[in-house]
Amino acid sequence: MLPGATVGLLFGVWLFQQQPRLWSLGVWLCWLLVLALAGLLACRRKSPGSRFHPCSPVFRKLFVIVLIAALGFAWAQLRAWHRLQSQLPSSCEQQVITVEGVIVGVPERDARGQHVDFAIERSFKADCPLPTRVRLHLYQQSYRGASPTASPALPLLKAGERWQWRVRLKRPHATRNPHGFDYAAWSLANKIGAGGSIVAKAPMRRLQPLVWQPSALVAYWRASVGNRIQNVLGDTPQSAVLRALVIGDDSKIARSDWQLFVDTGVNHLVSISGLHITMLASLGYLFVGWLWRLRPDWALRIPSRLAAGTGGALVAIAYAALAGFSIPTQRTLFMLLTMMAMLSLKQRVPFSWVLSAAVWVVLVLDPWAVTAPGFWLSFGAVAILAFALGGRLRPARWWHNALQTQWVITLAFVPVLMFLFNQLSLISPLANGLAIPVVSLAVVPLAIAGAILPFDFLLHFSATLWEWCAQGLYWLRQWPGAVWYLPTPSLWAWCLAMTGMLVWLLPRGWPLRWAGLVLWLPLLLPTQPLLHPGQMRVTVLDVGQGLSVLVQTAHHNMLYDAGPAYNEESDAGQRIVLPYLRHLGVRQLDAAVISHDDIDHSGGMASVLAGVPANKLLSSLTPDADFFRQMQAMPHVSALPQQPCHQGQQWQWDQVTFRVLSPAKEAAADLKDNNKSCVIKVTSAHGSLLLTGDIEKEAERWLLEAVPDQLATTVMTMPHHGSKTSSTPALVNATQPAIAIATVGYLNRFGHPKAEVIARYEAHETQILRSDNDGAVLMDFLSGEKPIVRRWRQVEPRYWE
Repeated sequence: MLPGATVGLLFGVWLFQQQPRLWSLGVWLCWLLVLALAGLLACRRKSPGSRFHPCSPVFRKLFVIVLIAALGFAWAQLRAWHRLQSQLPSSCEQQVITVEGVIVGVPERDARGQHVDFAIERSFKADCPLPTRVRLHLYQQSYRGASPTASPALPLLKAGERWQWRVRLKRPHATRNPHGFDYAAWSLANKIGAGGSIVAKAPMRRLQPLVWQPSALVAYWRASVGNRIQNVLGDTPQSAVLRALVIGDDSKIARSDWQLFVDTGVNHLVSISGLHITMLASLGYLFVGWLWRLRPDWALRIPSRLAAGTGGALVAIAYAALAGFSIPTQRTLFMLLTMMAMLSLKQRVPFSWVLSAAVWVVLVLDPWAVTAPGFWLSFGAVAILAFALGGRLRPARWWHNALQTQWVITLAFVPVLMFLFNQLSLISPLANGLAIPVVSLAVVPLAIAGAILPFDFLLHFSATLWEWCAQGLYWLRQWPGAVWYLPTPSLWAWCLAMTGMLVWLLPRGWPLRWAGLVLWLPLLLPTQPLLHPGQMRVTVLDVGQGLSVLVQTAHHNMLYDAGPAYNEESDAGQRIVLPYLRHLGVRQLDAAVISHDDIDHSGGMASVLAGVPANKLLSSLTPDADFFRQMQAMPHVSALPQQPCHQGQQWQWDQVTFRVLSPAKEAAADLKDNNKSCVIKVTSAHGSLLLTGDIEKEAERWLLEAVPDQLATTVMTMPHHGSKTSSTPALVNATQPAIAIATVGYLNRFGHPKAEVIARYEAHETQILRSDNDGAVLMDFLSGEKPIVRRWRQVEPRYWE
């Protein structure tokens, strides 16, 4: 019964995490009444004979499963309500508040400044209850090309210190896009109640260099271990990977290296993963068991099996502490300790009960686990291996077991990886076959020993082993067709594929077992409705304070800008735009447009073009623009034909017309970058779109003089995100859009869009959409004269918003 109850718990917790809002007391009372009536029927003793009659044993079992699902739902809601109460109140956002607390994480440093996890112990503003844990940023005054240690005005923050700062906080807020990462959900699961910045111009007081608290001491220990690795190996790719493997800090891994790990399917290894924890716990188990057998008198006091299990558990706990007890590490630790405890029982327990007990422990302690892909991958891998390889009549050789395990996991996870990551790595079995034994059995133990003990040669040896492994991965990635990116399959196609996978994994001799793979074919069917000539689909992505718009016709795609760059190793192109293109199955862009040389428009384009090539680039960039420097740093990117963007250019795709309205072909040399923005009007049979970049009053005035009859439009992006220097009354009167979209960051420091600008559009009965409130805006120009509009926060509302 336990496996069935576990399915009920899993479903109840998962169902709650999909809710748009917390249930009210009235809704709960109605459902409790329904369950009570069903329980009365299930508890009647007489059984009239029908198998599914309300009084039958089958119905009673189903009732128990439903009841446990309801209890799981209720438990998840109770935990969510309690955690949401601890978040920053909306009324306290952006206020300057003096706080006192402790740095409880390893500080991250980049060109922008320093970033720390901070446990607030005291607030000096009584009417603003603050969360216990926040993520803070200490920004450089001018971070381009600077190092955080280069400015004497800013202190170098260290783990375990107690500080008093003045901070400006915001509630966790995520960009919301189809198939995108939800930072707000991640913050809720990781107990981050707010984020914000330290006011650098205000006094900053370090009250204590090291606080004797468990969280502070663990953070100090982790930082010391990470610093030792960096001091011995320097700022090298090997040092960055070993820091990730030993202390869980992957912030220093270069973007190109991460892409290598993703392409070869070994990215799960380049972190403190469940596999590493399990391997180290196994080594601890074997070592303590061997030591105990050397001393029979010890075994008389404490059984060697119990001692070995305790040793393995302590090793796992120590490694999890070295990772800072991050939430994914805690889940793995809970799972591992529960399974070790169940397997150590004197009475044999079915493995399905062992796995079920681990699921119960993880979900009771952490109901948000179901929102993490790692939860499903970890438990799914164990369940699939138990299903596929269990019940053998005779044991196979170790090498045969290893090959069969890798083969089963690779094929079984094809539908899962397509659904979660749109990726199918054909070289993943070989890459994992190379990397798993090298990393888990050699690199990780040697790196930990070398980082904790004063033996530098262990770190050097570990780094050398990893370098050899990375060279093998590079070689594998060069194979033709090594990685395929496929669109996200529909839910029904994915369910069919999972059913086919289970059929294929049935025991040998089962009739038509291989026919299960036929059920995978629907994974290849297109998921987006096909467009016809004259129609177009437009997606204004939510990239925060920036802009990125995808325009699709029946057979062509144009990307207009790619959002901002966050730092040298991260940008919106990599995090938002590229995953969305792969979600749709876009493998090539017919045109990429960079409106102008501004980091919130061009910052992500190099990352996009590194993953999805384009036939041409249209821009107003000069040869010294940062974009070209970024492209040169990506040697595997093919040459890209470039065209200057100027008024008069025009082309047609699938009966949809694209016209460049600005800038002038001979623009003034002293023209501001904003006014050089490439303004494009896209006209379909069912409405038009005006993409305006960051033009300001001067460029708007030129447009009104040069092309006054081409400015009227159905939809437009607000010039310069709705700043007061744009959207002049004359331009708004000339365009008269039905919909105007402001692409802005949440509580952005510029105050965009300005109230007076919104009032100008509303005076013309224009519908105002904002990316910070609405998320991505999806518009289908399919019929009539207006598009079908979907706002992603309304399509997928979540209770934490």
